[in-house]
Amino acid sequence: MHIHLHLPGPDHLAALVPKCCGQRWYKAGKIGILWGMGHGVSATLLGIMAFFLKNRLPEKMGGLLHGASSTMEIAIGISLILIGVLGIRESREWEEDEVQTNFKSLSAAAAPASMELDNGAVSAQSKRAVVFNGLLHGFSWDGAPSLAPALTVATWRGSLTFLFSYALGTMAAMALATVAIGEGTRKAGEIMHRPDIPQKVSFVSSWVAIAVGLFWCKLAVF
Repeated sequence: MHIHLHLPGPDHLAALVPKCCGQRWYKAGKIGILWGMGHGVSATLLGIMAFFLKNRLPEKMGGLLHGASSTMEIAIGISLILIGVLGIRESREWEEDEVQTNFKSLSAAAAPASMELDNGAVSAQSKRAVVFNGLLHGFSWDGAPSLAPALTVATWRGSLTFLFSYALGTMAAMALATVAIGEGTRKAGEIMHRPDIPQKVSFVSSWVAIAVGLFWCKLAVF
């Protein structure tokens, strides 16, 4: 059975970068897993529905499906904007905390514990936003072609096996991507003696997430 790795796209990373900058590998990886889990659940549901309905839907249903797809794309755009807003807020809170602690030396400021945003924690609200964004992306028709093998097999067992592999592959790919981003920004701050690098990257990427979200909504509408 072919195991599909759903590679992170720009829209995927826009939702994840603000949340994993400066995080240790296990915390950054958890963010990727949460997104991948949400994506895997919705993609599996979409694949099951498509397998059940294949050759059953009349052609006139195409317009209805197109309308549903546009609505889902708008929802994805809005979720990206929400993630960007939350990322900006958390980035500013992290910056304020750094000022208040008044580190006595750059070496102390570059310690691993100080490199993690929000004292090493990502808020529950942010986690829910990441999972929700993953769920919406799983329902997006933009990624539907990658689910095609689930429709070509003749049995439910084969289809479900592919969808399960697809979900695991998505979680693994996103976890690897977020670990690289989290540890990469954290190490960059230590090497360059710039403990604010994760905060700066998170702040900029949050604005990128908002821009991508607005662009996504525009594409869905027009």
